[in-house]
Amino acid sequence: MIETSICRTTEDLAALRAEWEALERPGESYYTSHRFVSAWWESYRHAPGYRLHVVLVRQEGQLVGVGPFALRPEKREGEPVTVLRWASHGDYLSVLHAHGPSVANPQTVSGHVLAELDRVVADDEAQVVQLTGIPSESAFAWHVRTSQDHHRRLAFLIENPWIDLREPWSAPSHTGKYLRKLQREHDVHLHTFTGDEHGILDRIAEVHRAEKNHLVETHARSERHSLYDDDRRTEHIRQVFTTTDDALTFAFLDGEDPATGRVLAYRTVFRDGRRLLSWNSAYRPEFERYRMGKVLQLAILEHVTEHDLADEFDLGAGKYPWKFEWTPHQRPTYRYLLKPPRPPAARPASAPTKAEPVSPTKAPPSSSSPAAPAPAGGTARPAPATARTDGGQPRWRRAVRRGVRATIARMPEPAAQQAKRVARTRRLTRAVTVWYVPHPDDESIFMGGAIASEPDRRHVIVLLTPGEGSQAIHSLRRRLGRDIGLDEFVAARDREFSAAVARLGVDRRDVHRVGLPDGGITEDSVLAVVRRHARRHPGAAHRTMSYLDPHTDHATAGRALRRAHRLGLVGDAKFFLPVPQVVDERAERLVLDERARAVKKAALAEYRLFEPDQGRYAIGRRSVSELVTYHHRTPEERVHGPELD
Repeated sequence: MIETSICRTTEDLAALRAEWEALERPGESYYTSHRFVSAWWESYRHAPGYRLHVVLVRQEGQLVGVGPFALRPEKREGEPVTVLRWASHGDYLSVLHAHGPSVANPQTVSGHVLAELDRVVADDEAQVVQLTGIPSESAFAWHVRTSQDHHRRLAFLIENPWIDLREPWSAPSHTGKYLRKLQREHDVHLHTFTGDEHGILDRIAEVHRAEKNHLVETHARSERHSLYDDDRRTEHIRQVFTTTDDALTFAFLDGEDPATGRVLAYRTVFRDGRRLLSWNSAYRPEFERYRMGKVLQLAILEHVTEHDLADEFDLGAGKYPWKFEWTPHQRPTYRYLLKPPRPPAARPASAPTKAEPVSPTKAPPSSSSPAAPAPAGGTARPAPATARTDGGQPRWRRAVRRGVRATIARMPEPAAQQAKRVARTRRLTRAVTVWYVPHPDDESIFMGGAIASEPDRRHVIVLLTPGEGSQAIHSLRRRLGRDIGLDEFVAARDREFSAAVARLGVDRRDVHRVGLPDGGITEDSVLAVVRRHARRHPGAAHRTMSYLDPHTDHATAGRALRRAHRLGLVGDAKFFLPVPQVVDERAERLVLDERARAVKKAALAEYRLFEPDQGRYAIGRRSVSELVTYHHRTPEERVHGPELD
């Protein structure tokens, strides 16, 4: 017989230690180990609104599964909500389960945990369940993937690069040279500290704050923060440092005495069996020119290899290019998100009874223009996206073109034909910049400030894909409480895109939609587009996303433009990094004036507008919420040329 219960108190959590630790497996469950979760709860249990909610699965009284969760107060869309998350912090977080022929299998344990998550939301104990950092190879992730009821709630989160120390490894070029230069010019020594030995936690906190202040003040990295400024997170780590031997800190000191030497740079890891899990690192700003991150990493790996301390060195979550300079290996993690469906909005009395297609190119509603007709939610199911009509064109593409023709047909006659000719001549004689945009919202998130910074240029926007591959369609269906076909979804994305580029000051006649497949564009297809616009606009500047971008479509567009530059098809080519996902100090940081920042924020606001009656569903924010929010708060952009490798 299998039963599920909930651990809600500090005393009950402490009493579980022996049973819980029997489920832990070195190399798999460090961040959900009893000691790490207990340290987290000790620092957060007095925080307002935090409640322990550990799911326990027992078979004939024996503990066979643990889901270490907590209820936390948060805000969503400005409203207070209770969110169930892991009772921990870390890169890898999953359900623990027993092993052996006589115990319930992991699939059964995961099923009981998921049933409890459903119950929590159904009973309104929590309005949202959001679990991040689930390892892709974990039994919990596998069960969710194979579940008809839950698999849609699982989505890719991020990669975690790791170095296999059981095979030969090599450092990035010139790293050894910088290490030898540092050792020649300074009296540095590598020391290792276990736990809070010699008060190392407070010493490295000072270095981390100094680096943060330097990046903010010197490099305008306003997104940077120090986790040591969060008292509860600091207390959590202090608990780990002082009550366990898990933390191992590698530090360069400016002398041989580990108790008094000044910390120049450090990296702290947590030991999990034969794995070292990177947690935090920083260096003193005055040593920036020595590439301290790479130099220290090389010294650490040499030390670990020499003393056979581990089989793996995990570099932590984040697909930063510098990490992949050390290793080709990576472990993906997932996010599990459960939100109850919202009731469908009440239909206005005047709403039509038959479905009415909404032109994706119709101007966005404003105080000076009539509102676009709302897409009706009739019972007729939209045709599938792959349906073909005359000429073999997808239905959504024909809808876009019909909308363009209809818009032109409705254009009023100008008051003075001469004024029209003057405006057209001015538009056609201005210097041109062509922007190749992989998906709707990329132009505003990553390049909007640059577009707004040059109002005197003619900006030609080339939308490569309509963004039909976005997974936001699933959450939108739940939000609307009804099905939404791909045609309507793409049309809604295009309305957001049209409104955003209008905010950026782009003439609608300079907006071109190519219609390449989202998630499947090729270098050759983009190169053909670049070639066409290079012929159409000789001498123009050409811009797109960076070929260093981790997103496949973005990188493909970047490689195609870089290839066009090398072939001599274009002269002026620049590439935009996806800040803050990738921040490369070699790239130029664009300085945006107040006007450009305001224009970019106005464009981003079009992707945050949720007005279902007007066919506006805030798809951009739903698809990449963190990026839209970040750039609305910190409109930072970075750009580089084709020479950057």
